[in-house]
Amino acid sequence: MRAGTKRALFVALGVVVLLLSVLGFYITSDVFDSRTQVMVAAGPIEAGQILAFTDFGFDEAAIGSIPHLPWTSDSAYQFEGMVALQPIPAGALVRADMFTAAETVPVGVELEAIVPLDLTLVTGSVFEGTTVLLVDPGVEPTESAEGRPRRVVREFELTNFDESANQMQLFVSPEEWAEWDSLLDEVGGTLMVVDLGVGAEPAETARRLDTVWLTQWTTAAQETLRAADEAAGVVEMAPGELEVIVALDASLSPSGVSDGDTVLLIDPGAVPAPGAPGRPRSVISTLVLENYSNGQMRIYVPPEEWVYWQSLPEQLGTTPQVLPVIEGTDIDLMIEELNTLWREAWREALAAAS
Repeated sequence: MRAGTKRALFVALGVVVLLLSVLGFYITSDVFDSRTQVMVAAGPIEAGQILAFTDFGFDEAAIGSIPHLPWTSDSAYQFEGMVALQPIPAGALVRADMFTAAETVPVGVELEAIVPLDLTLVTGSVFEGTTVLLVDPGVEPTESAEGRPRRVVREFELTNFDESANQMQLFVSPEEWAEWDSLLDEVGGTLMVVDLGVGAEPAETARRLDTVWLTQWTTAAQETLRAADEAAGVVEMAPGELEVIVALDASLSPSGVSDGDTVLLIDPGAVPAPGAPGRPRSVISTLVLENYSNGQMRIYVPPEEWVYWQSLPEQLGTTPQVLPVIEGTDIDLMIEELNTLWREAWREALAAAS
């Protein structure tokens, strides 16, 4: 065989070997290159961004030992509503440690609110996520202060609840932070917790508890008032008279009212609502406070007047209000102006409700 022919054969053989090598490489790489669908960021994700399932997509990758999250049809939904802890470029692999629950970190302009809790009323057990009633502990009445009854302030699901410290750590908007701060200041810094039994209806449970606590406070206030009257030597009722204790709301007077003051007795009215017109606030009559203390007036009256005072709160649907009259004031003119002002305010509220 001539030398030229031999060289041509060797070249052809080399080309065949090369092609076989390349083919073998692709065959073996396809066998050993195990690719899988993984979760990736569908677009750029900013640190602090609240996530939606649409923020995630999938891609195929040979991930080897690289940390990743496998893609399934519902895998993106597990991060719905969570917060990104770091910026994530579009198309980047995502991991669970890149996100956290929105309740555990401030988002945007959120502020931290620490809510101390008193668990002495809890009969069972409470833990993170338990729905409970938060309660104003109230203040017992004394001779110098009327205090206030214990009452349910809201239904709430325990969030970021620290059992060891008996408190919640909340991250809320500035407006809600101000509401929590005001509430804690109003109740003395700590809210009590009442756990709900299985199947209990929160609103009905709250109503029943408030009724019991109001009765207990009213009884204590009456006993305190009676003890103060006895100590002061208050004259007892005349023959044929009955004792009536009238609760009065002095919230219209920032400085309060005192025994002996001339006041206007006021129907607080009712706020209009869809299907219910309510009624305007209005003056009922003029009254001189007798034996008044701690938001209550103790008087002795004939039976027919006793019936009137006993039924007045039920007729009004709430406690009557009082407004002090400054000495020298034209009472008739004051009543006319107040009724006109309140009637106009009611008409505006009625129009808004309609």
